[in-house]
Amino acid sequence: MEREGRLAGSVAIVTGGARGIGRAIVERFVAEGAQVVAADLLADQLAEMDGISQRLVTVPLDVRSREDWARAVERCRTVFGPPNVLVNNAGVMLAGPIADTDGTAYRDSFDINVLGAVFGMQATLESMKERGGGSVIIVSSTAAMVGTPGLAPYAASKAANMSLAKSAAIELGPLGIRVNSLHPGGVQTPMSQSSLFDGFDQDAFYRRLPIPRIAQPHEITGAAVFLASDESGFATGSAFFVDGGQLAGPPL
Repeated sequence: MEREGRLAGSVAIVTGGARGIGRAIVERFVAEGAQVVAADLLADQLAEMDGISQRLVTVPLDVRSREDWARAVERCRTVFGPPNVLVNNAGVMLAGPIADTDGTAYRDSFDINVLGAVFGMQATLESMKERGGGSVIIVSSTAAMVGTPGLAPYAASKAANMSLAKSAAIELGPLGIRVNSLHPGGVQTPMSQSSLFDGFDQDAFYRRLPIPRIAQPHEITGAAVFLASDESGFATGSAFFVDGGQLAGPPL
């Protein structure tokens, strides 16, 4: 008899689900028995995922649009039923020195990384109440805890993600909805390999960590499964770090 997965019976929406950490979470959730809606703006990458599994559908989604959110949730309800898991993973990494900013990088960072998560919780709230509760995962970063010159727009939004999860946990707890933040360290994704890091010796940086390498996207998915499942039924308002020991302390 085939073992049921850890997420059997769950219905999940994963934003930023077309590549990187988001896609790895989508694939792991499906493997663990969940029915999953992968939502993203990357149409070509979404198209590549169509037909992978009967437990997976894709939808276009701009997380800044409440209308897009309404359509995504309605698609989920029509195909799989009301969602009880939401992974707010969609995000951008924008940079710029504080002295030179006109505010655009900050507004865009907060609109996508923070307000997008708020709209996601709004859009799925009634469905989760209908299910008797649910789990929300807000994907943040180790950047929520430490500063990096030039990355203030990104870091500030990721710190806001962590704080948002704590406040949402208190507000939504009486409805049976748990909210936690997930904080990866460096992960081999298109975002971490962007031109923002030109001239930065990533190999030298990661060699100094207790686990001396960059992570692969699939290595973040175990924590996501735990937070989405009943295994974490007493966890809410918490920040979970999967960072190779980056924040453990300075190397000797």
